[in-house]
Amino acid sequence: MTNTYLAAARDLVIKGMCESQVVLSAELEFHLASTLAHYIDHPIMPDRLTLRLLEMVQRRARQNETRELGDECLISCAFFASRLTRHGGTIVHYAGLGQNAYEIAGMPDVAHGFPDMLDVLQASSPVISEQALRDEDEPQEERAVLILGRGLRY
Repeated sequence: MTNTYLAAARDLVIKGMCESQVVLSAELEFHLASTLAHYIDHPIMPDRLTLRLLEMVQRRARQNETRELGDECLISCAFFASRLTRHGGTIVHYAGLGQNAYEIAGMPDVAHGFPDMLDVLQASSPVISEQALRDEDEPQEERAVLILGRGLRY
């Protein structure tokens, strides 16, 4: 993650807080900005989130793995809602899944702040482009990339 990405992500968080009128704590603001910055250039897999959490719980995954799943739920709920719900799921389900993932990761404050962070992200309204990326090892699984639009100068 570069400082440029972090600055762009922080700008989105600040814009989202202004638009949504939700004030995040400094901890939640930093978590949200650093999560956005990470996913600017890393693929996100909004599919199979529920199954992935169950697998992690069964094999007692490391905390950083469940944190990443919580992050993916947060980004997916905010920016890829139609993809999550196209097979009958609900945003409420995936938001709860993200909160549980953060709880399992030992991040209760982030888990409780999930709804506020989601409101901020939804209000930030960046230009989003979803591009299908295919992994050669797993050709059946699509990935999505969060791309910040031209309105940001970084």
